Amino acid sequence: MEQQKTFGEIIKPYFFTIPDYQRAYSWGEKQLIPFINDILEYYDKTNDLESEDKNYYLGHYILEGEVGSNNYEIIDGQQRITTVYLFLLVCNYLKKNCEYYKQINLIPVSYDKDGLNIIINTLETGGENIIIKLTELISDTKTRTMSFIRMVEAIKLFIDSFSGEKKLPKLEVDEIDKYVEVIDKAHCSVATYNDKAVASQIFELHNTRGIALSETEKVKALLMKNVYINSQNPHLDIEKIQNAFARIFEMEEKASDVWLRGDLSLDNILMYHLQAVEDGYKNEEFGLPQGVAGDNGSFEYVKKALTKKNEKTAIVEYAINVAEQFEKSMDILTNKIPKADEENPLIGDAMLLDKNRSIIFLLRAFRSGNPTENKLIERWENFLICYEIIYWNGYYYNAKAYRSTFQSIYKAIENGSNLDKCNDLLSSFYKGEKKFSYHWEHLGNNANKLFEVEKKKWVKHAYGWNKTAYFLYKFEIEHGADYKDIRKNIYKKDSISIDHIVARSIEWKDLGIENYFENKDHADIIWKEINSVINGIGNLSLSTSSANSSDSNRSPSKHLNSFKKFGLVKTAEQIETWTNPNEFAQKITERNESIREFVKERIINKEDIWN
Repeated sequence: MEQQKTFGEIIKPYFFTIPDYQRAYSWGEKQLIPFINDILEYYDKTNDLESEDKNYYLGHYILEGEVGSNNYEIIDGQQRITTVYLFLLVCNYLKKNCEYYKQINLIPVSYDKDGLNIIINTLETGGENIIIKLTELISDTKTRTMSFIRMVEAIKLFIDSFSGEKKLPKLEVDEIDKYVEVIDKAHCSVATYNDKAVASQIFELHNTRGIALSETEKVKALLMKNVYINSQNPHLDIEKIQNAFARIFEMEEKASDVWLRGDLSLDNILMYHLQAVEDGYKNEEFGLPQGVAGDNGSFEYVKKALTKKNEKTAIVEYAINVAEQFEKSMDILTNKIPKADEENPLIGDAMLLDKNRSIIFLLRAFRSGNPTENKLIERWENFLICYEIIYWNGYYYNAKAYRSTFQSIYKAIENGSNLDKCNDLLSSFYKGEKKFSYHWEHLGNNANKLFEVEKKKWVKHAYGWNKTAYFLYKFEIEHGADYKDIRKNIYKKDSISIDHIVARSIEWKDLGIENYFENKDHADIIWKEINSVINGIGNLSLSTSSANSSDSNRSPSKHLNSFKKFGLVKTAEQIETWTNPNEFAQKITERNESIREFVKERIINKEDIWN
């Protein structure tokens, strides 16, 4: 039954739990600043808070609980309630005895209970340097989930808003009692249900203010709805889906430090899961869904798949399998792959080389065995390298052939079988026993041949090729760099950039020429030599977007600190000798040859892994 109540009427009599199958705390600055502005707007409008028409609307809430009980699970509205709770914690910290938050009985998702208690204790203890104390909490690995970090950041933002941070709306400590009154008298609509299945179905129909439902949440709700409609035992079957998503969301929150994830959101992972596995038996159409959201996204893909099921039992079975197999994919990505990568870093290297194809490959491979055994991961990485070299050098026609051939590789990893079939297929393509594409023939020989024939591209046009970074990364590892340092410093936050060591717009004074017009002939000779190789791989280095911006247009020696900080051992060693502008072109050429020699000997001619 839906009712209109004030926030105080909803919150004070009851005990609320956020179930683990719901999304943990997700609000950030984009949602928190409008929340503050709303408080200020309604505070301004309600100097006389007697007019209920002027009261703030604090959203719609869907609750589930037994009849006659004061205990409710929050099916929808947990983001707003949590935000209000965090705001009230700050109000109490800044104005003692403002204890309204104690009237909110809120239990967050289980994996954030300890973290929220630590936040409460930190604020109640108070003292100076509270921002520093809060920042230090984020480094505590025992409580470090992404949602915990967001809660701490929300607390810090509220404190900054009271402190007069320029970019934030200004809150006044002296007006805290009135802010609390705005919240207490805020209008809310609340719908309570004593049937979990019904509440879950209603949840799908609502798009409430705040963060719109993610694609993953839409799919979860769609699966639960279809089970509710078609199952003979909806409560038991819905619980299976809820349990799977509870574990999915927990892994999502605790996986913030797994470098392999990079910028992979849960919605991205869902898309890859559906492409690779779906309900556990996928053998075709590994390119679908085509994107994360929209008409060709995950939700529409699952929706269409459900409509193709002719029987109710098939619909229920599909829905449960999608949820449980998605949980398994999350476990593979957040637990099994990182663990395997510690034993064989080629697992992570393959992800860096081609994340899209490698995720599909690995999600299937880890279901059937360990791809670090029997040379499979070595072959997969080298196969991708050969493919990229051939593709880069102009053999990109007959696109349909190589796309479908990649699908044959995925299909060779059969559900419940070992990985030998896929291993043998890769070998056959590499050796030319089977054609990867009509024009490509012997994959290994073609890669080797084109590496030599197209030398000019490496020397003059490596900048702009999206795989250049990978060869620079492997070059560093070969010469003593710690792959963990480079991944952490450059790859983890997906901030990778390619830096021109001798900048393309370097100033003449950095070339040792103070007055260009008096030394024009000499300057033009130097620049012509440099310009002939300026985009070659020898003049390129791994970097980050921020470092590239700050180091640009400066002499090579000015980039050294960045290279050392990132752990680029060989690059730093080489660039330390780049001191004479007259030798820059020669130094670039020498570095180019050293990288190409490494690629030829240690990457392309890897016959040992194919025998």
